[in-house]
Order: sequence, then structure tokens, then C-alpha cells
Amino acid sequence: MKTSSNMNTSKRVLLALYNMGGPAGQTEVEPFLRALFTDPDLLDIPFGRWLQNFVADKIIRKRLEEVKARYRLMGGGSPQLPITERVAEKLNAFLRNATHSDAPLSIATPGTSPEAHKAPYEIVAVTPLFRYSEPRAETILDLCLKHNADEMWLVSQYPQCARATTGTSLRELGLVQRKQNKFSNIRVRSLASYGDDPDFLAMWCERLRQSWAQLPQGKRHLLISAHNLPLSYVAEGDPYPSQIRRTAQEVTRRLGLHEGLDWTLCWQSAVGPVRWMSPTTEASIEKICAEGVEHVLVWPVAFVSDHIETLVEIDLEYAEMAHKRGCKTFSRVKNFDSDDDFISFLGRQIIRAAGDLLHNSSTPLLRDFKERRTGPFCAAQPGGCLCANYYLSGRAGLERGKLLPRLDENSKLAST
Repeated sequence: MKTSSNMNTSKRVLLALYNMGGPAGQTEVEPFLRALFTDPDLLDIPFGRWLQNFVADKIIRKRLEEVKARYRLMGGGSPQLPITERVAEKLNAFLRNATHSDAPLSIATPGTSPEAHKAPYEIVAVTPLFRYSEPRAETILDLCLKHNADEMWLVSQYPQCARATTGTSLRELGLVQRKQNKFSNIRVRSLASYGDDPDFLAMWCERLRQSWAQLPQGKRHLLISAHNLPLSYVAEGDPYPSQIRRTAQEVTRRLGLHEGLDWTLCWQSAVGPVRWMSPTTEASIEKICAEGVEHVLVWPVAFVSDHIETLVEIDLEYAEMAHKRGCKTFSRVKNFDSDDDFISFLGRQIIRAAGDLLHNSSTPLLRDFKERRTGPFCAAQPGGCLCANYYLSGRAGLERGKLLPRLDENSKLAST
């Protein structure tokens, strides 16, 4: 068994749970929307920044009061920060309880000298990291400096990889690191997408099995609803749609549910003057209700925690739409939020990745951007590792009409 030569001293590691984020209160709704719609990875408007800002202004003026009202239905702001803070707290406790004297990682204890920690990797903090609200990339990189962290390990709260989710989060992080030299020595590694992981699929299977069994007798249908994606991104090779479909197919196959007869994959939350994927969730609700479906169960396949798209869009708006069209019951599969099984899954992934890294110098579970390594799910993509391309280039991993330099399976930079 080979052990990495750089493991003679303990590495201090900050774990960052990254996600989209959301406004904490009403005054933060407009800045949050502006950060969203001026991000070219989320809403790609051609002809430069000026037109992007112009379109963003029009969308915000049109939707601001409506969006504020939707957040008031959840108490004024998004629950994503408190949920992710609970995940961070419970994950820290899980890792502390799961590690032992010969484990590859340990948890830092305040007031204890560094020499007391013998594990090769010492977790100094577990924290949320958001793209469009605080704490954002610069804040968390500053936190790395405060804790004297040698490395930041990114733990995605997106099971599937997409330019508009994982890609843009990593791009912002890469740009901040490049612009500020004080962050240049922080090594960044990222856990790979896990939408096809057997343990992750098993957790969804259990939740779906329970929810499906609780539906009343009658004609039933499962709507598998994921956040929508512009068609231009799909044409460029974004892996998100295929990864979503793979998660959906693997879980429904295990449950004996058949596409078309028992379930439909659909796409929600399309905004802006671009073309999006179909069928939309709204159109799918109309269709199945017209076919006489009495009981609808919605599975938000792309989300691991609740926010406006589950608590308001699905639970309230889509439910009202379905009831008006004759549906008798409309329910949703429970998200993971900070549930123990999800915490255990993330913790085991981190421990496994640390062990692989210690004994084999590298691991496909934990991509190292400085070494330009790919994850197992991303390596099969036409353009190599989309997420790593974002990070390495500091801009879109795929440009219209051509691929950027891409990562091959041997972790060497290859030119297209």
C-alpha cells in the first residue's frame, strides 16, 4: 500500500457545504435576485455585461414584489442558511464520533495544541458556502486564513453537476482566489457528484417507498421535478439532464415504477427570455390531471434541502394548480435537510475520500484542481470535467461553438 509522501505533517482542512443560498429576510431579496440574474452561468444573455444587467433589471422590477410575497410565506426569507448550518453542526459531530486513533482525519478541538492531533487531516471548521448570499466565496476563504487552513474541501449540496449550480459556485471561488494573492496557497479539493451513488440512491428509495405507500387508493402518479436548464446549455453538453435522468431511472427501477405509466420527469422554475427544457412541471400537472390521475406525489430530485422551490412552488402553487384540475391529493417526498441518514452519507464520503487520499496519493472522490483531477461521474462527459474546467479557466467551462482545454482521464491537461 502506497502512502503519500506529503503526509508527514497534519493538513488543516476546512469543509465547505456549498449551495445556492437565499435571502435571510425581505431586505435581502433584491440583492439576492440581482446576484442571480447577473450571473451569466445561471442566465446567459449574449452581447455582454450591459445587456445582462439590462435584462436583470427588467426581471427584478417585474418580479420583486411577487418574490418578496413568496418569501413571506416562509417567514420572510429562505430557510437554506439555518438548514445548512444544522447540516454543518451535525456533520462535525458525526465526524468527531466516527473517527478513531488510526482514522485518516480528526476534528480540531479549541485550546488543544496542534501536536495533539496525529491524524493526517484535521478538520478545523465545517461551514456553509453560498453562491448568491452570504457566506460567499471570499468570506469562506477568509475563514480559511483565520483557521490557518491548508486546504478547503468542497462538499456539494447539489447531487448532480451543472454549469448553473456546481459550475458557477466553483468559478466564483476560482476567480476570488486568482484575484487575491492572499488566498493562493489554499489548496481546493471538491467531492465528486453523488447522484448515482448506491447509498444516496438507497436513501431516496426509502423515502419514495414510504411516500408512495401512503398514497390513497386510486390512480396515482409520481412527478419527478428538477430545476430547469436553458436549452443552450444542454446543446453545449451540460451533464445535468443526463445525470438527473440517471438518478430518476435508478431509483424508480428499484421501486418497480415505469416511466410514462407511473412517473414523469419534468422541469420547474424557468425564468427569463431564453428557451428552456420541457416538459415543464406545470404542463405535466395539466396532462396527468386531464388523464384522470387522482393522487400526485412530487419528488424534487435535484434538491437535498428545502427552500422556495419546494416549500412554496411545489407545496403551495403546484398543489393549488393540481387541486383546481381535479386532483384529490398532492404531496411531496421529504427532503433530506439535516436528517441523520444524509449526515451519515456525507460523513462516510468524506472519511472514505480522506483514506483514499492518504494511502493512494489521490482519489476520484475528491478532485484536486491543482492536480487537475476528474471525478468518476464527470470524466465520461464530452468536455471532460465540467466543474474543474470552470475552476481552472475562471470562466465558463464550455464556450459557444468550441470546447475549452479539457481534462482527460489521466488528469493531464489536453488541448481540443
